[in-house]
Amino acid sequence: MTQRFTPENLSARIPWVFLAFLSQSIGILLLFVGGLIVVSFGVFPPNCVTMSNCNAGTLTNVDYGVMVGRLLLVLGLFGLAVGAGLHLQFRPALADGATPEQTRVYLARRRGEFVLLALTILLLFAIVGWYATLYT
Repeated sequence: MTQRFTPENLSARIPWVFLAFLSQSIGILLLFVGGLIVVSFGVFPPNCVTMSNCNAGTLTNVDYGVMVGRLLLVLGLFGLAVGAGLHLQFRPALADGATPEQTRVYLARRRGEFVLLALTILLLFAIVGWYATLYT
């Protein structure tokens, strides 16, 4: 039973690289859509120069735009983090007798995925902190 769940057997059965690529692609798409929603719906309209021209519906729409955009940004960052984690966990080992160039590329990809994972975690904490400061 324990031999079934070794990383070698799991990586042979499930296309982890494709799942990581899919996760990161969906994450980037969600980041784009979340940013688009924040920019388009999370701002006051141009005809709202003073607060006397705006009604409560405008303020509600801005709040909902920011809330939905923040939710999509968090989901997008989660997708990027999952993809980076899958790449780090299930990347095939460097082949024996690899050239220095292959070793350099392999290590650069590993470092890049680690930086992406760390950066997405920090941005997630920043978004949660931003939410906590807005409503306290």
